[in-house]
Amino acid sequence: MSDAATPPQLSGRAAQVPRLRELRQMAQAESGVRPVDWRYHLTAMSETAIAPLRDPLSRMRLRLAAARVMRIVRRTQGRSLEDLQAELERIRPRLRRDRVMRRHSLRALGLIAAICREVQGLTPFRTQVMGALAICSGRLVEMETGSGKTLTAALAAGLAGLSGEDVHVVTANDYLAERDHALFADFFAALGLSTGLIVHHVPPQTRAPAYRARVLYASNKDIAFDYLRNRITLGGAQGSVRLSLETVHAAQARAASLTMNGLPFAIVDEADSVLIDECRTPLIISETAEADPDWAHQAIALAEPLKEGRDYTVDDQRRVLDLTPRGEARLADAGEELGGIWRNSVRRNHAAVQALSARHLFVRDEHYILRDGKVALIDEFTGRVAEDRALGDGLQQIVEAREGVEVTGRRVTRGRMTYQRFFRRYRKLAGMTGTAKEVAGEFRAVYGLRVLALPPPKRSRRKYLRPRIFKDQERKWQAVAKRAGQIAGQGRPVLLATRTIRASTELDRHLREAGLEPALLNAAQDADEAEVIAQAGQAGRITLATNMAGRGVDIMLDETVRQAGGLHVILTEVNEAGRIDRQVLGRCARQGDPGSCEIMVARDDGIIDKFGSRRTRSMLGDWRGVGKAQKRAERLMARARLDLLRFDLQRDGFLGFLGGSE
Repeated sequence: MSDAATPPQLSGRAAQVPRLRELRQMAQAESGVRPVDWRYHLTAMSETAIAPLRDPLSRMRLRLAAARVMRIVRRTQGRSLEDLQAELERIRPRLRRDRVMRRHSLRALGLIAAICREVQGLTPFRTQVMGALAICSGRLVEMETGSGKTLTAALAAGLAGLSGEDVHVVTANDYLAERDHALFADFFAALGLSTGLIVHHVPPQTRAPAYRARVLYASNKDIAFDYLRNRITLGGAQGSVRLSLETVHAAQARAASLTMNGLPFAIVDEADSVLIDECRTPLIISETAEADPDWAHQAIALAEPLKEGRDYTVDDQRRVLDLTPRGEARLADAGEELGGIWRNSVRRNHAAVQALSARHLFVRDEHYILRDGKVALIDEFTGRVAEDRALGDGLQQIVEAREGVEVTGRRVTRGRMTYQRFFRRYRKLAGMTGTAKEVAGEFRAVYGLRVLALPPPKRSRRKYLRPRIFKDQERKWQAVAKRAGQIAGQGRPVLLATRTIRASTELDRHLREAGLEPALLNAAQDADEAEVIAQAGQAGRITLATNMAGRGVDIMLDETVRQAGGLHVILTEVNEAGRIDRQVLGRCARQGDPGSCEIMVARDDGIIDKFGSRRTRSMLGDWRGVGKAQKRAERLMARARLDLLRFDLQRDGFLGFLGGSE
């Protein structure tokens, strides 16, 4: 049928559907975003199928290029730092025109690595050189934990900076940003590149000089929120080009309030954490309205008589709660008695759902803690307190009222964006992590990033012991305490990893009853985190931690511990993503050190109980049932991220079409 064919005539609400579809397409074209539909799934599946055929060739090309770079590094042995800097300066103008894998770029990277050797005392491994080249080519590199990703990012940032690109090295938290910036500040200075650092305590209005540096170190939250603030200042105008032009052509007062000058080249460390796990929570800038404790207490009282199954249903897997018609009728009767805003069915039902969600879906010491008389949310993937994060739509106030602490004011949203949409706006995006292959399809479909796994610089000596499954948690905790005591008695340090604060507290009790003295590290006990981690590699030391110890941390071992067998890691509960389990188990046997790890779980653990089907639970005598429950959790989380991105793109498209801001 031709394009000019007359469509069938529709009436009523059906006639509005083509018009809405047309408006959505116009809005998407206006905002420059791509629709997320069946092409997402096709791209993800094709990436998973093609990668095993494509990646060996890519690794071979990188291996040959890295060999050339390493020959240059060896030939520069004995040359002075000044001589190396002078040669690098001579070829610098050619880097702007040269591609990453061409002669001048490889020569420059060899000189950069030689300068790193002279300034830092670190000679890069071949794998690190391969990683730097892949990153500068716009790839997401998977490097085994302990392979030196920090140095890899610095090499890539140095090469990109000398090529005339501004670089944002994005870390998972402020600690890593400060550490890496301090570690390589002299190195970048020797390359003639300016550096900047942004951490949480730096006021937003004083951050502009840091963004003008050639290489910037900052956490994902700081950069994303600065961008969102600029968007609010610009009234929702999109794109890094608009940001750059605004600083040149805008009115002086308005331009002075802008912090960033664009989104150039981002190198994302711990990319799966930043680009995948964090994406379940949108970025929101809000203002606090006047507190109304009565509303929160009335909402709790309104929902108190309702019974699960009769008046509402709870889906623990998707973390969704819905009212039944019978429940809505009961609320209507209660609303008539209360009067006022409670007679409005939309407000009344929303408040009741939030109160029930606070009762069923948000558990103290798992989703939040009480700190200094306030409710502090916990990042479920890192185990850390999520600074300056609050629940929305009145849920924060209801949780505060339930806990008996001061009820804060409700948040009024001024700007909103997801991490997916933010990082897609970088002109060039690359990254690195120790665990990416499980979500390679999602990286390709959402960000256009291809994952490339690189070989470790040294052969791993990690020993994986057989997983053990117990009937219930009580038996598991007793077995874990006994096992930890046995390993510590051999003069080896032990790291015990739990998923929640509640679990770490329970295990701590069992360890102490067994006569052991563990060092406890979780979101409620994080003041001495650096000291606890520094001592975690000592002989006979038992460290009990949530996922806080999973990323960006090196546990140093002395020679006595190495001879005894190295660090032993016990994972006491699987996480919602197998990637996180791999990160935790990867704390041992790093950089050629010896080490071992094992998994000890119970049939009534949270993930297994929540995501295991009836058939899965019947398989829990072996490891297959646990794996199936975890895979189900991963699928649901991926679906939630896709739904959030789809909603965000559609929302932004309509706002852009109507002239609104984010």
